[in-house]
Amino acid sequence: MKRFASAMFLSCLMILAGCNSISKYDDEDVAAVVRGEEITVGELRLLYPDEKILENLDGTIKAKLAEQEVKKMNLDVSEELQGIHLSKDSIVESYPQDDDKSEIAKDTRKFYESQAKKLGMEPKEFFEKHVTASQEIGVYLQAYLDKMLGEPMVDDKNFNVEEYNKKANAVLDKLVKEHKDEIEKFIK
Repeated sequence: MKRFASAMFLSCLMILAGCNSISKYDDEDVAAVVRGEEITVGELRLLYPDEKILENLDGTIKAKLAEQEVKKMNLDVSEELQGIHLSKDSIVESYPQDDDKSEIAKDTRKFYESQAKKLGMEPKEFFEKHVTASQEIGVYLQAYLDKMLGEPMVDDKNFNVEEYNKKANAVLDKLVKEHKDEIEKFIK
């Protein structure tokens, strides 16, 4: 349930921006530097389709800041990260099967095939790396937010996802504001 809340929050995090072409950038190009750590276009392509990269860059910067804070605070996320790596086989098994003709499966396969081709991977290899990277981001975000807001009680019938997301975004916006002089964006 906690992973679901993390994934749901991560989805809500993304801020809309203008849609410009990212195809002119190489995977090695630096998209942003966050407190000395680079985020490359290739790392973003691992997470998002090209047409969504720019609108997700701010959310990725927030996630990077949260990861850095978790490490700075010495919060132990090793168990959660180990769980992700131990579940790689089940991740690969959840790839949409070729005999699944639903629109969701077709669209999902299309995304993974397209991004895999751009990154020189097989679709299932890309899928595994994509899911793993997304889950790792979620672990760091959730650990930071748990520290700042307390652990959400998603099983509580009074838990309000929208209210939690507002508070979480405010915490992350504050983090960005505190470090705005240490954030550089290089793609537009």
